[in-house]
Amino acid sequence: MSFANSLREELVSLPIKKPCCRAFATMGLLLSANLFGKREILLRTGNRSVADYAIALLSSQYGKNITVAESGKCGHRYFDLTVASPACAKKLQSLLSDEPLKSSCESCKGAFLRSVFLTSGTVNDPKKSLHLEFTLGEERAKILAAFLTDLGYPPKCRKKPGGVGIYYKDGASIEDLILQAGSHHVVYELMNTRIERDIRNNENRATNCVTSNIEKYVSASQKQVEAIAFLLSQGLFDRLDTPLQITAKLRYENPDATLSELASMHTPAVSRSGVNHRLQKIIEEAEKNGGGRV
Repeated sequence: MSFANSLREELVSLPIKKPCCRAFATMGLLLSANLFGKREILLRTGNRSVADYAIALLSSQYGKNITVAESGKCGHRYFDLTVASPACAKKLQSLLSDEPLKSSCESCKGAFLRSVFLTSGTVNDPKKSLHLEFTLGEERAKILAAFLTDLGYPPKCRKKPGGVGIYYKDGASIEDLILQAGSHHVVYELMNTRIERDIRNNENRATNCVTSNIEKYVSASQKQVEAIAFLLSQGLFDRLDTPLQITAKLRYENPDATLSELASMHTPAVSRSGVNHRLQKIIEEAEKNGGGRV
């Protein structure tokens, strides 16, 4: 079962106890429905559990005058729910007007979001990518976008062959919206997966940082050794000040030593910055005498 279907199975199993929440959940279904005349609406879904959820909810709100037609082929099944109810058709017309959605309680918003996800939403497996999206017609997409913005989660939008996609790619927003819709089990799985991804990404960044630092260190040490080798080959080494000669000799004999390790090899000990300063002077001396950019 896909991650999206796992979420759908959890959401359809949740009871909706308050009448006001059932009304809002019904409006969430109607947002994906088509209107026929002034008496009927048609709602299509490709999921049997969502069809059962919609039948139960619409029956509780508009009576038993619902017919279901099953169609499809090549593995694609569709359930077309026709509700013959003037009151239901009027509710859909009202929903598609410019009037803002006004909830009676905080749970109403979650009930509406739940039904919208069941009929027009999908979510990727977080192990692959973070992506939550709703696909609706342009006018209906505007209604949902306004609802989500008012909820505190302004979405991104894109045009698609089937209408407009309203989507999120940040894990925090996806988790909050799924939790708002009522999921607990699936959202915890999403959270755990995202935490694992973050830890893995942080480990990779740390590894890359360490690798980069090692490469820089090796490059700097190589330049220092090459500068010392040049001064020796040109008979210029003895012209260096005694402290520089001491540091140069230690570096030449210990090319893999860190600056701190080189500092501790001096007698008396020299600070790490002091060793670095001496090595820079040695490189400058080599370049000044024709050693080029070593």
